[in-house]
Amino acid sequence: MQEVNSLRIVLLENIPEDRKLREQWNALAQSVDYPQVFYTYEWALAVQRAYRATRASMLFLAYDEEEHLRGVAALAREAGTGSISFLCATTSDYCDFLSSTEHRQILVSNILAELRNRGFDRITLTNLPADSPTVAALRATAAEFHYHLFARTAYECSQIALDALPRRDGKAVMPRARKWRRAVNTFGRDVPVRVEHVQSFAEAAEILPQFALTHTGRFLATGRIGNLAYAERRDFLAQLARLLGEAGWLRLSVMLKGTRIVAWNYGFRFADTWFWYQPTFDTELEKYSPGFCLLGKIIEEAAATPDIKIVDFGLGAEEYKDALANQTRETLYVTLRRSRLANNREIVRYRVAQLAKGIPAVEDGIRRSLEWTREFRQRLRREGVFASARRWLQGFLWSDTEVFFFEPASDPVPEVKTASLREIDLNDLAMAVEQYVDDPHTCTYLLRCAQRLRDSACQGYTLVDGGGKHLHFAWVTDFDRFFLSELNAVTEAPSCDCVMLFDCWTPVAQRGEGYYGYAAAMIAQRMTERGKHPWIFSAAGNLSSVRGLEKAGFRKRYSLVRKRRLGWQRVDGEVPKIDGKKIAEVSSQV
Repeated sequence: MQEVNSLRIVLLENIPEDRKLREQWNALAQSVDYPQVFYTYEWALAVQRAYRATRASMLFLAYDEEEHLRGVAALAREAGTGSISFLCATTSDYCDFLSSTEHRQILVSNILAELRNRGFDRITLTNLPADSPTVAALRATAAEFHYHLFARTAYECSQIALDALPRRDGKAVMPRARKWRRAVNTFGRDVPVRVEHVQSFAEAAEILPQFALTHTGRFLATGRIGNLAYAERRDFLAQLARLLGEAGWLRLSVMLKGTRIVAWNYGFRFADTWFWYQPTFDTELEKYSPGFCLLGKIIEEAAATPDIKIVDFGLGAEEYKDALANQTRETLYVTLRRSRLANNREIVRYRVAQLAKGIPAVEDGIRRSLEWTREFRQRLRREGVFASARRWLQGFLWSDTEVFFFEPASDPVPEVKTASLREIDLNDLAMAVEQYVDDPHTCTYLLRCAQRLRDSACQGYTLVDGGGKHLHFAWVTDFDRFFLSELNAVTEAPSCDCVMLFDCWTPVAQRGEGYYGYAAAMIAQRMTERGKHPWIFSAAGNLSSVRGLEKAGFRKRYSLVRKRRLGWQRVDGEVPKIDGKKIAEVSSQV
């Protein structure tokens, strides 16, 4: 606690659940030039509740001589790094220090002095509005406390200023109105669509689980792991819905087609702004643009509400936002470093990234190089330098790789377990990502599965226990022309009715329970019932896989061997004749 320049600074390690502080804090949040729901007491408290394990709160409160609250800065120490950031940096579209303009420089100066005295040499302030007086205050005071400042553009947040929209018959004409109405009419041709806005936590709690699952699935379909795959983020949205619902600021908007929810927006109405914060939609209906239809409905309703002046699309540079917006608001990524060298590294890293963005081929090359480097380092840590080099040389110069091919016994009887087999859909993959988000190898596998869902030639299966836990995954496709990466070659099917089980995966936490063999046997039985001849393969050196298949009732019928000599390869092996057909020997040059 210290008193400087007529403000008394109080530093708290936690945000207290105090009604008086809440009222004073929110009064400040609503008195600044651009009030934001992200600046409120409720938002900061929700972050603290959900992210307590990874972000330690540092709350600065500034009081005048009459004990009136004049300033608030909600900061956090990052676990494991000791660096300082905004407490709400990973959740808020805008972050800032709260005070009147006349008190801003005093507040900033006092906070920097306290952080320097405590030995913090890395401060990162993300999503700070470029038009905030905090920016000028930081520039004016950073050097005084021996911090080197670097500020760059973080985002251009798209907005619609409703007062600037053209009018027709006294009503605002929304951007791209004709395209939006055509989309809504097409989408609602058979069953009308309607929009509802959930404002209470009790109603939101019923909707949030499916919203999170759909959001995760939507990201999977685009080749990414979304933030709602993480339990902390889901907890944060639940905490926020409770707190903002009590304050009357929550607007969880849903578009329904009949009784089916087809699009969501986890948003807010605060001061004069309606926020398009975290939207998603049902991927199965993507061709109807349900997300665009919902956004248009929100804009239309906002334009008809006298106290709403802005629809804010927040962070993210999506094409649809640029097409609808008539103004933007810039945010900055500000770093303060005690070390000049560290500051220069920030600048160089940013300049190189900007240069790469201007040349897509260079950007892709850098991304691939970084990914290769990351995987290479992981392999070196796992195997060691000499073992890794020896394995690569052996594989390139002289190696034999044998692959066994199995078919099920006439009546395979797997061990009875309390689990069921079902065909994979996007919701299954999304649920599995939520369950195994801390298992990077399983997440990589699930991303691959999400892309494969679009391939009609493949069908995925998942083994699920009674509690909904996904235990194993596998895929089936035609045997004919199936590419075996272990052999680096394609094979021909023994007969036209053959199918291949492939890309089987058990999450790390579920291994050792026999799920691989059990799932394979169930899939094989299902294929047999459909008149197909199922096969599965395993590298001969993978003893656990071979034993698992044999235990589940599979029998080895033949094998192929990839012989690699000085970069050339040949695939040899005796193949059983089925319906008078024999697989030809496959040779290829590497």
